[in-house]
Amino acid sequence: MKTLVVCLNPTFQHTLVFSSFSLGEVNRAQQHYLDASGKGMNAARILTQLGHKAILLTHLGGERKGEMLMLCEKDGVEVRWADSHSDIRTCTTILCQGQATELVEEPHPVDASVEPVIRTLFTQALDEVDALIITGTRAPGYAPSLYADFVREAKEKNLFVLLDLKGDDLKACLPFRPDVIKPNLSEAVQTFLGLSVGEQEETEHLQATIRFKLEEIHRTYGTVTFLSRGKQEMWVQGPSFFTVPIERVEIANTIGCGDSLGAALTASLYTSTNLQHAAKYATKIATMNAKTIHPGSIV
Repeated sequence: MKTLVVCLNPTFQHTLVFSSFSLGEVNRAQQHYLDASGKGMNAARILTQLGHKAILLTHLGGERKGEMLMLCEKDGVEVRWADSHSDIRTCTTILCQGQATELVEEPHPVDASVEPVIRTLFTQALDEVDALIITGTRAPGYAPSLYADFVREAKEKNLFVLLDLKGDDLKACLPFRPDVIKPNLSEAVQTFLGLSVGEQEETEHLQATIRFKLEEIHRTYGTVTFLSRGKQEMWVQGPSFFTVPIERVEIANTIGCGDSLGAALTASLYTSTNLQHAAKYATKIATMNAKTIHPGSIV
């Protein structure tokens, strides 16, 4: 299987490990790592580590684009890219005593010349792949219709499509009948119900309300929803509804778990329609990622 992964928000991920951390003080890291990241790179790296082929479609720019390409090559991920004429952001993860704190830089806007190149690269890549993953927020500068256009084009070629999106981007794609959507619960209730829920909040009381919406999505578009809920069991809505327990493990870094889940779902569902098997396999891969320091990695 070969998958095209679209992520128009690339990131350097700087991971710092501390034995203790105090605000307002000098904190010396015991370990530090730099990885090519962003949700798309994480998913592409997982697919590669699972023995599949992946193409990452993104934009790159600034003085560090060569460094990003070198890191991607090191991880065995092929990159197709347009020059954004803007710097690549860096996000920082602080790991301390079993807790992960994420410091996020907002992306820089891309130049107006970028989107036509991205659209051309996308169309060319579709002839080489079996599946499509679109993941992450678009950097400013792209048309609101871009992701919906991508899904329409992919489904016209009968490709398997998984979306890890939220908000208007996700809702605009649904009429083109993606095979799978994979928001987390916080994203889903914000997108479909207009509610704000923290990712660590107790959410059992929302099951009936969100299930009604997910059943409607499946009935209308034939789209299966895998709803991740952090450490709590995953909710899956296909022809029927079921839950998948999450293994309790000692966590090293949760960054990239959702991306690992989406990559593993794509790998499993492309060859099988057994939703329960795919869900169990994907949660296993996501758990393996959580036990690994590097984001979007099971090595």
